[in-house]
Amino acid sequence: MKQLPAATVRLLSSSQIITSVVSVVKELIENSLDAGATSIDVKLENYGFDKIEVRDNGEGIKAVDAPVMAMKYYTSKINSHEDLENLTTYGFRGEALGSICCVAEVLITTRTAADNFSTQYVLDGSGHILSQKPSHLGQGKKVALYTNILYLFCLNCFFKKKKLLREYKCIALGLVLIKAS
Repeated sequence: MKQLPAATVRLLSSSQIITSVVSVVKELIENSLDAGATSIDVKLENYGFDKIEVRDNGEGIKAVDAPVMAMKYYTSKINSHEDLENLTTYGFRGEALGSICCVAEVLITTRTAADNFSTQYVLDGSGHILSQKPSHLGQGKKVALYTNILYLFCLNCFFKKKKLLREYKCIALGLVLIKAS
């Protein structure tokens, strides 16, 4: 027995969160709503298989939070499990952006009300910042994903087919046992 490489573990766990283009868009819209956005624009290229872009006018991401904004299990929503009883947000686990980074090239452009200009961040597959530069976005956030998301969906389909085959085998075995008795 051996431990899986970290990149494989990230991809497999991300496939539980990101299951389709719809799930990506849902997660990003929920992030926008949690940030107080009153306007959200969604753009898809090739039905979201080439590019997904979600832009909002929410609070934006503070520069101090940028280094961990897409790191899994970093969140501004809760501090401990006791906070789950009073949760008023859509998201709280800190998994969405980190999971998306595993399956896409991610650019996040953000500006808070306190910022003089927006900043565009390029993230790697682990959610770390590769580069950053000033940009011209108004207050809020824009997440642009250049995706190879089809690979992940194929992976999900493979696992679902395998699970379905196992279930059919169990049903068939059960029928054989019932018939034999």
